Amino acid sequence: MHRGLSGITFCTALALGACSTPAPPPQASTPPPITGERLAIIVGCVNCHHQTPKEILNAPPLLMVQAYSLPEFTTLLRTGVTRAGRDMYAQGSVMGIVAREQLAHLTDDEIASIHAYLQTGWTAERAAREEAKIATFPPPTFMKP
Repeated sequence: MHRGLSGITFCTALALGACSTPAPPPQASTPPPITGERLAIIVGCVNCHHQTPKEILNAPPLLMVQAYSLPEFTTLLRTGVTRAGRDMYAQGSVMGIVAREQLAHLTDDEIASIHAYLQTGWTAERAAREEAKIATFPPPTFMKP
């Protein structure tokens, strides 16, 4: 009798399963396109250069990229060497470390996209808007009086 009950339970489970409608598969959302602006935000360019208090990280404004050709910018992001030949990695600069350890993994197209955005889409006004956000962030605990 125990065997029969198991069979009934099994058959009932199969029957109920066959009667239920499976949930539709989730709709795949299309991610936003990877633009130079999006990359500049995702990889941290905007954060380090404009959203971090200068007392923590005194990175120069991103407008300086407008003086860089694409090959110079590619060298900077892959090696940490500036267009003037300063090896920021050898000097222990955060940018030199980030360039070699993280940004060097960007593709040529991604670097070109960031460069193009910083050449034409990044303005002093945009930089000022990003820097104004610093005042809205709570200060890090080590900076509190």
